[in-house]
Amino acid sequence: MNLNRYIQSYPALDVELKEHPLTAEDKAALQPVANRLNRLVAITTTNLVHDATFKPVPGKRIDTATKAKLQDAYELARQGLLSADDHLRSILTLLKPDSLLPTFSMFTLVRGAAVATVHARYLLDPSIDETTRLGRGLNARLENLTQQQKVQPDTQGTHFDDRVAHLRKRADANGVSVNRNRNGVIIGFGDGWLSDTELFEKYMPAGVGKTYFQYLSGYAHSLPWAQFPMSRAKPSDDPEIVLVPTDVNVPVLAAVLDAALGLYDETVGFYLGHGGYPAMVWTEAKKS
Repeated sequence: MNLNRYIQSYPALDVELKEHPLTAEDKAALQPVANRLNRLVAITTTNLVHDATFKPVPGKRIDTATKAKLQDAYELARQGLLSADDHLRSILTLLKPDSLLPTFSMFTLVRGAAVATVHARYLLDPSIDETTRLGRGLNARLENLTQQQKVQPDTQGTHFDDRVAHLRKRADANGVSVNRNRNGVIIGFGDGWLSDTELFEKYMPAGVGKTYFQYLSGYAHSLPWAQFPMSRAKPSDDPEIVLVPTDVNVPVLAAVLDAALGLYDETVGFYLGHGGYPAMVWTEAKKS
C-alpha cells in the first residue's frame, strides 16, 4: 500500500488548513501497519467469518450451539467482528493517497474497532466451557436490553421485563446461574460481564490495557489532554502561552492501530477455530 500522502495541521494561531507530507519516520512507522490492515480486511479474509458462521464444520462448537439454539455468544461475537471490520475499513479508506490523514478522528475509529473486538474476544475465550460461554452471551443480551430501556423507556412497555424473564428461563434450562442483587433484581448470568476497562486489561498486553483504552477514549470524547498533549508543546513569543501542534502523531497512531489489529487478528482466529477451521486457514488467508 503506497503512503505517498499528506497529513493535515491546524496550528493554534492559524486557522488555515495546511498540508505536510509524511516524513520518512512517519512512513516507516505507518507502512507496515497499513499493509497489515489491508490484508486483515480483504474481502477474502472477512468472508471466512461468514463461512464459519453459516458453514461450520459439523460437530464443532458453532455448529453444535446453532443446532441447539444456544449460539448467543457466537452470534454476538460475529456482530462485534463485523462492526470492528467496518471501522477498520473506514480507517483503510482514510489511508488512501487521495485523502488527507485526519488529525483526531482516526483514534476514534480505532476505539470503535477495538471495543467491538474486545467484546467478541471475551465471548470467544477458548479457555471457557460452553455453559460459561452461553452465560456471557446472555449477559451481553441483558446489557443490550438495559441500554435499550434507557432510550424512551415509556415507549418500551413490558418489553424489558418480558425479555429478561426469557433470558432467565433460558439460563435455568441450561445450567447457567442467575445473579441477583439484594432486592432480587437480575443483574447478570454466570460469571458476569466485565467493564470495557477490565476487558482491555485482560486481553491487551500486561500493564497497558487500561492506559490504551483511556487514551483512545480521550480522543473519542474530544478531551484536550488527548488532542493537545503537552509533551508536544513549544514556547511562543508570549511566555504565558505555549503552542501545541495538532497534526497527527503518526508513529503513535501506527502503534495504537497495530495493537487493535493484533487483537482483531487473534479474535478472528478464535472465531474460525470455534467453527472448526484449522489455524492454517486463517494464516494462509492473511498472506493474500
